[in-house]
Amino acid sequence: MASSSSLKRSIDDDESYKENIPLDKKMNLGYISFQSKIIDMSKKNNLIAPFKPLVRHFYFNYNYVDTNLPYVHSLFVRRFQLSIRMVIAFLISAFLVYATGLHNQLSQAFIIPLICTLVIQDTFGATVAASFQMLFTLTPVSIFLFIIQKIGLGYHDYIAAEFTLLAAAFFIGFVGSQAQSRKIPLVICAIFFATIVNQNNVPSTFAFQLLESFAIGICICLLVSLIILPSFATIDIENRVKYILLNLNDMHMLIVQSFLREDEIDAQASLTRVTTIEQMIEEAMSPIQMKLIFARFEPARLLQWIYNRKRRNIIDLTLQEQENLITSLFLHVRSMHSMVKQCQFNEYHTEFIRDIRESLLHLCSCQTIIINSITKHSSITKNQFMYYISNLSQSRQRLNIIHETGLLNRMEYALISNTNIRSDSQLQHAFFLFQIHMIVRLLIDTPVTKEKKTKIQKPEKASLKERLIPKWSRIAIALKTTIIIGIGSIFVMVPTLVTTFENGQWIFIALCMTQGDTVGGAFTTMQMRLFGTLLGAMWGYITFLAVGENIYNTCGMLVPWILFFGYIRSLPNWTYTAVVAIFTPILINLGRLAYTTPVPEENFVLLRIEENVIGIALSVILTVIIFPVFAIDLLKNNIKNTLKSFCESVNCIRSIYMKLSFDENSKDIVLDIEQEREIESFFAAQRNQFDQLITAQRMGIQQITVEPTFISINNFPSTHYTTLIEQQIDICQILHTIDASVSYFLSYVELAIEFLSSDLLGFTWNRQELVITDSRIRFPVSLAGFQTLSHGIQRGKHIYTTGIRRK
Repeated sequence: MASSSSLKRSIDDDESYKENIPLDKKMNLGYISFQSKIIDMSKKNNLIAPFKPLVRHFYFNYNYVDTNLPYVHSLFVRRFQLSIRMVIAFLISAFLVYATGLHNQLSQAFIIPLICTLVIQDTFGATVAASFQMLFTLTPVSIFLFIIQKIGLGYHDYIAAEFTLLAAAFFIGFVGSQAQSRKIPLVICAIFFATIVNQNNVPSTFAFQLLESFAIGICICLLVSLIILPSFATIDIENRVKYILLNLNDMHMLIVQSFLREDEIDAQASLTRVTTIEQMIEEAMSPIQMKLIFARFEPARLLQWIYNRKRRNIIDLTLQEQENLITSLFLHVRSMHSMVKQCQFNEYHTEFIRDIRESLLHLCSCQTIIINSITKHSSITKNQFMYYISNLSQSRQRLNIIHETGLLNRMEYALISNTNIRSDSQLQHAFFLFQIHMIVRLLIDTPVTKEKKTKIQKPEKASLKERLIPKWSRIAIALKTTIIIGIGSIFVMVPTLVTTFENGQWIFIALCMTQGDTVGGAFTTMQMRLFGTLLGAMWGYITFLAVGENIYNTCGMLVPWILFFGYIRSLPNWTYTAVVAIFTPILINLGRLAYTTPVPEENFVLLRIEENVIGIALSVILTVIIFPVFAIDLLKNNIKNTLKSFCESVNCIRSIYMKLSFDENSKDIVLDIEQEREIESFFAAQRNQFDQLITAQRMGIQQITVEPTFISINNFPSTHYTTLIEQQIDICQILHTIDASVSYFLSYVELAIEFLSSDLLGFTWNRQELVITDSRIRFPVSLAGFQTLSHGIQRGKHIYTTGIRRK
């Protein structure tokens, strides 16, 4: 940019050059010069810069950590974008149904705009996942219902329909281990059987018409999610990782500054901000595990290749590797925070920080440069990045040398002056420096592009054969689902109740949709559904009073409602309430028009509320008395499983240490590096399982607050469970540090083996044990996989007979 503007100035100032140019050319040249000055002035005043990255930042929601446009990446804008996508999907589907005459061909065409508001999610991957799950469950159910109708099930076949429905409900309950996977198939069965036995002349392809309506709505959702303000789970994870890295660096700097203070009160005061940043990091990290699942439905590597094109020459991390990086960094920084809070600010500490202050601050500045290079979108060459990596590595070596020199000087002074050095102070400061070294090691090794990395083994998923194996838990869920569906079907199978409740299908559907994995989860769903139904019914009635039965005006009245609750839907505790509030007026206003003789609006609104209240009341009773599963029991079971996983991790770490320790009865100890790698991968898998268990425990704490206390005995307050979760996180943090120390040590073992296999400079006898030494490595022969012979040492088929001397 500077060379271009200087070139223009040189052309403007060269009068002799202008004299040889025709008049029209001079005028054209003067216009270009004036235009360039206007552009330069605009750039100096930052008038053009905000609009240049607008498409990348606003439209694709990418790289919001280094932009100067806070309104582009705010939480409000992202929630507003979701509501915009919902409104556009609703309008497109409504136009397709009512403007093209599709509603005359499909009896349940109003389902299409309804599905468009239900399926669309905050990210494209989540929308694809919801669509896949819905189609995967609806397709076999539709085929089954089509076959049943072809066999002869039809109008007023109540007994046959009842037994068929119960059999289908039992199978759906047995196969669907989670309540969320059972709801949609049960709703389809409820709509099908309520229609087939109460209406004459139902088309033979009615089941496939329902599937067609769902499929059309799903296709519209996918297209809108991909084209209109697309938000990808992959990009969201990338943004979160950058945000977390920057905050981790700030947290790290604050902890180091607190550690370098000589007064304990000043240090603790500096740590107050650290707690706030830690909460921000935890809040940003909590959705990553779920978003990793949604990212599997996106071309993640392609999106990373496109959006990281300026930095892919230095960084080639998958989403899972990025998650592992920030998790490890967070645990190390959190360990530093715990140590500083318990640090003893004594004379030893004062001398220690005076020795390492300058080198430690220099290391932090080098670390900040690397994190900025990783997170910022500006282009950087590989040579520049490797230069930054080299500076960080040299600063770490300098810190080690200064620390070792200071430690030897203090030990020498203690020996001369006959004074004692407290071991707890040394251990605290050694632990702090160890965390510093591990953080530097992660930053040096992880981001740089290397050869193929070792993949973590993923847990195998249960096959269909395993799902069909009879288990009491599955049988109980299937029986509970069958009983609830059987009771709900009374309102669509008994002619008297059908007449009283205008087909009674909303009671049936309410029983299907309010099922939960636990009593507390079901009660929470019931509360949200009831509140959302009341809100949606009120707006549906207001819509009818305002525009009557005009379909286009009705859709116009529904747009602001969908826009508002589409925004509310993103709030954590309002998700299901907002969903119910959105689709209730659509059902009331558009679903009512699907009848041959539309029901009066007042009756339809009251009927919708009445039937939902009855269905929810029945669901409360049935959930409690039929094989109840309380959230408190699952919470205790999760805590038990978490402690078991900790026990397995401790046993694995103990086995490593047993291999690293010397046996008095054996002189030869051989270290298996490949086996150590397997154990490290096992610990990483345990950590992922631990994250899932902790997430389930946090959800369980929210559910136990709404469960009836007179049924489940729970004398343990929920605040104590929260404390238990924090303690489990601390245990995981300790295990992670131990595992990191073992990995750190074994990396030097592997380095020693590689070096000693190629070049042996000399052997030294020390305390009756053979030791291999050179200027860099001093290591026991037996620990490096060698065997001691009378004339030398042997490793594998290679025998070394020279260089043995006694020290």
